[in-house]
Amino acid sequence: MPTIATVVYPYETKFDMSYYLQTHMPLVYEKWSQYGLTKWQVVEIKKTLGDAQPLYSVQALLEFNEADGLAEAVKSDAGVAVFDDVKNFSDKSPVFLAGSVVGSS
Repeated sequence: MPTIATVVYPYETKFDMSYYLQTHMPLVYEKWSQYGLTKWQVVEIKKTLGDAQPLYSVQALLEFNEADGLAEAVKSDAGVAVFDDVKNFSDKSPVFLAGSVVGSS
């Protein structure tokens, strides 16, 4: 089963969505597809199901063929380039989560 990296940006973040979609995510795909990145999705979080303010404003889902590929991508020179680009669209560092898919429809 694939491995999913979830990258979330805090709600109170200055965030340039245009740059993120037009420059950063294509950079991520270019640099990390060699490590098994097969697709990405970006979700803009506007509200929660209740009345609470969301903790995060943007969520990116990165699908890799396997966990080893994600680990290699993050540690590589390509990973350095990806993480170094964050300062160009966000004033806060993201939270980075990863896990293996254990079921799907």
